[in-house]
Amino acid sequence: MKKSISIYCKHQIHYLIFLLVLFVVPLMLFFQFSSYALPKVQYVVLAALIASQYFFYRKHEFQQKIEKDVISALKKELGRPPSKSEIVFRLDQVVSFRGVSIAITVLCILGVMLFFQKF
Repeated sequence: MKKSISIYCKHQIHYLIFLLVLFVVPLMLFFQFSSYALPKVQYVVLAALIASQYFFYRKHEFQQKIEKDVISALKKELGRPPSKSEIVFRLDQVVSFRGVSIAITVLCILGVMLFFQKF
């Protein structure tokens, strides 16, 4: 478990921060300071988050982008060149962590909705 968390932090922490800054912070600022009454804006933000992942996320391109980092990390961990199955397993693990970042962002949006009592 600790190893998975460190892998998540290494590969996905910047992405999580990006999602939080792009979706959660503007929603909080809107609820706190806006004088405009936009009904159900929180649901629009949730839909935009889901839609952005559907339209802009390319699994294959992302795997190619991180493959060299994954191989070097596995070499460092194992002390030998990793096998193809180990590389594929780690790539799939890192890709699945991207979904965790999205889930954390959704939970933060729901937390903001609860805090500001906007349902």
